[in-house]
Amino acid sequence: MSAETHHWHRNVQVFHSKLLTAPYLFWATLAVIGLTLSLGRFFTGLWFTGMNDDYAWGVWKTFNVMTLTALGSGGLAVAFFCYVLGKKQSHSVMRAAVASSFLFYATGMLALSIDVGRPWNLYNMALPWTWNLRSSLFEVALCMTAYVVIFLLFENTTYLVDQAILESEGTWRGRLRKWVPFMKKLYPWMVGGALLLPAMHQSSLGALMVIAGHKVHPLWQTQMLPAFYLIQAVICGFAAVLFILMSASLAWRRNLDVPVLSAMGKYMAWTSLVFVVARYVDVLVRGVVGQAFQANWYAALFHVENFLVLLPALALFNARLRSIPRVLFVTSILTGAGGVLYRFTPTTLAYRAGHPSVYFPKIAELLMCLGYIGLAVILFIWAAKRFAILPATTSEWDKYVTFLKSKNPSLRINEHGAATDN
Repeated sequence: MSAETHHWHRNVQVFHSKLLTAPYLFWATLAVIGLTLSLGRFFTGLWFTGMNDDYAWGVWKTFNVMTLTALGSGGLAVAFFCYVLGKKQSHSVMRAAVASSFLFYATGMLALSIDVGRPWNLYNMALPWTWNLRSSLFEVALCMTAYVVIFLLFENTTYLVDQAILESEGTWRGRLRKWVPFMKKLYPWMVGGALLLPAMHQSSLGALMVIAGHKVHPLWQTQMLPAFYLIQAVICGFAAVLFILMSASLAWRRNLDVPVLSAMGKYMAWTSLVFVVARYVDVLVRGVVGQAFQANWYAALFHVENFLVLLPALALFNARLRSIPRVLFVTSILTGAGGVLYRFTPTTLAYRAGHPSVYFPKIAELLMCLGYIGLAVILFIWAAKRFAILPATTSEWDKYVTFLKSKNPSLRINEHGAATDN
């Protein structure tokens, strides 16, 4: 991976790589296995799960809702720092962030629809007179649905329209252009909704575990869970975007703009530090800090979660280390692992039903989880090779323009990357 001094200012599709590669087929195979098992769930029941009366939710439920939505918070994280805190440098990776968010959320919602068991009843979400306002999951279901089908879908429509304008000609190009001013006027409102709704439902997921009361171990059971879940979603979002961008650079031999990645690493480090300090202060204030130093696996798990997030953050505070692509790559993996572990623990690892029964997922359950990840991966690969969502350096943009003109010699593109009439 080489670095260029040019800042990413345009986006390009991966036009120089075929779709059906060995990694694509591998993830596609996992996706087929996961979806096949999901389909079998309707006809054969829950034979493949390790669930019981004490643990009425499987790893595939907690994984879909808690984990995939955390990894899909890249759009929330980047948008917050870009639009709210004014870190405009992050705007260059916005398309990749919202594309990954849409795919993670859409995949998670597909899995959740199957998990519920009666997806044909989902239409009730559109009928206010059927809503159960006393349900702790109502806000989560409503916010997630609106976030995906309205706000994330709109944000991803922008680059679809741009691509269509580049590839169309004559009358069709003119018709598509008419939508651009309307979309620009609507965009600020959509960004506002895209910040509000995920913040609401991410915190509500934490509130859901507050309701579980004593069943969640004291090291995790706190009134601060809504805030912790939201902060950790931002951390996981940054980690996911960094990992995706750098994996794309490795896989497709794309150049890196290290200053942009370094800035994102710095934002992730500060958010991680706030999270870890708040967690230790929380157990201290609640008087359960002693349980964090007992000789049991709960205490070990508590510290592992925090150190997986803290140690990468301390490394990223060093400007020299933060400018090394390998360091950014490894720290994004460690931070994401720590965040995913924290989001998963209260629902499963630190969830104590009060009975001697034990839940451990069966192989089929794990294959379902991997299958949904595989589905998100192959959809992102397809999107990256079909649409201009990945940021590009100047040299990559010039190659992309040459590629577009080879397909349409009459095409004219201005300095902003928009198609113009001859």
